[in-house]
Amino acid sequence: MAKPIISAAISAPAFYGLNTQESGVTLQEGFALLADNSVIDKQGRLSARKGWETLTTSLGGSNGANANIGLEGMSNFIDIAGVSTRLNWSNTTFYKGTTAFTAITPTTTDTISDGNWQAATLNDHHYFYQRGYLPLIYTNESGSEEFESYASHSHASSGYPSANTVLAAYGRLWAADTTTNKTTVWFTDVLNGHKFTGGTSGSLDISSVLTQGMDEIVALGAHNGFLIIFCKNNIIVYGDGDNFQSGITTSSLTLVEVIEGVGCVARDSVQSTGEDILFLSASGVRSLSRTIQEKSQPLRDISKNVSDDIIQALEFEDVSKIKSVYSPSNSFYLLSFPTTFQTFCFDTRAPLQDGAFRATLWNSVPPKNYLTVGSSLFYAEIDGIATYKGHRDNNQPYVMSYASNYFDLGLSDVNKIIKKVSATTVGISGQTFSLQVGYEYEPAVFSENFTLDASAVAEYNISEFNLIEYSGGILVNDQSSPAQGSGNILQIGFNAPINGSAMSLQRLTIYAKQGKVL
Repeated sequence: MAKPIISAAISAPAFYGLNTQESGVTLQEGFALLADNSVIDKQGRLSARKGWETLTTSLGGSNGANANIGLEGMSNFIDIAGVSTRLNWSNTTFYKGTTAFTAITPTTTDTISDGNWQAATLNDHHYFYQRGYLPLIYTNESGSEEFESYASHSHASSGYPSANTVLAAYGRLWAADTTTNKTTVWFTDVLNGHKFTGGTSGSLDISSVLTQGMDEIVALGAHNGFLIIFCKNNIIVYGDGDNFQSGITTSSLTLVEVIEGVGCVARDSVQSTGEDILFLSASGVRSLSRTIQEKSQPLRDISKNVSDDIIQALEFEDVSKIKSVYSPSNSFYLLSFPTTFQTFCFDTRAPLQDGAFRATLWNSVPPKNYLTVGSSLFYAEIDGIATYKGHRDNNQPYVMSYASNYFDLGLSDVNKIIKKVSATTVGISGQTFSLQVGYEYEPAVFSENFTLDASAVAEYNISEFNLIEYSGGILVNDQSSPAQGSGNILQIGFNAPINGSAMSLQRLTIYAKQGKVL
């Protein structure tokens, strides 16, 4: 008697995200060993990420149109009247605008040769800080545009720090990390970001609360009425009885907590989600709230399923170049390592049971920095500003890829003869993709190409899939192909060139006949 056909269906490929941390042999179904250029959408499907489109069409001054300016950063200044001004910078030049750039030159004695600025807005003024440079102030106060250093500003006080990190919170400007002082946080008078002396301004020296030896301040944050001081190896939390209301003095600041053994290694990895703060530690991406909860327990990180990959990327990266963004409209946290050309995408909607976030990897996105304005996400890149939209990368296709865990169809000691593979996908007519099957932990030895067409529409109800992001001609396809090859341990893969249209992967199925007992 012929042996029956057996099958294995992966009904939601990569539903748990990427996992390169555990052995692919024992990896739980639902994890992926490869999930490139993709996101996990609201329905739990692995979907192609959006692409990026360059917005900047011209530059003012002598740069000319479409010059490769090497944009390093962006900020959005909203003045007291609610008017937005986009401010951008390269290593040498500041610009104003989004599609058309106008070069603007701050009044300063510094020759600027680095674009690692951090910006903050307080009371109709926009402040720029970078270690080793005089802090800059931009304002449209009284209808007159001014852009100058503290040293040139007529109302700036003395005693301002040339700091590397700045925070606008609780009615004040906070600054830390100068060339010569790594343990002091300076704060301004209330509603006056350029008054570091007089009034209720002051400073905090954290050296006395560091019980495990000296440390260095890397970044500042604000959360739930507390000032968060991120050091390399510690996190220090301050508060006061008035919840940082107007009129606080140095003496009213109270040490709330010192979290030892975990800190932040990259200033621009710190992002507030509203409910939490995410940051990059030496061992991976962490959540502030979870770190506080677990300080007396074995520490876990939200990137635990890809932590070795992140640690390896960190080894090759200048930490000042590591950038991140939290996008509320997309519900993800992006962390970029430009040297290795890797951007890790963490879905913030629904953490796994162990607290880890579902992760995917983007390996063809070149941002040097990010900015969110409302529901829009922007990149800083070599040609100017790009936006996260569409499904091409600057008019070029990119590849969405997936590889499953290794599996044996429930028969660990039987050779399997592959008979057929099938895929349920969501896309539009003309979209192509390929399925691969690998055997015995080796690269794929079987591959089959598919093209979506109207005749391949399956019985699935389109409304089930919430396909609002797809344009006309939506196809929910169930396509299959004869396959060949045999082996005990199997793996199935998926590749799709994304060239203008959305693509989602709903289900993969492999059919096999039982062969010899091994």
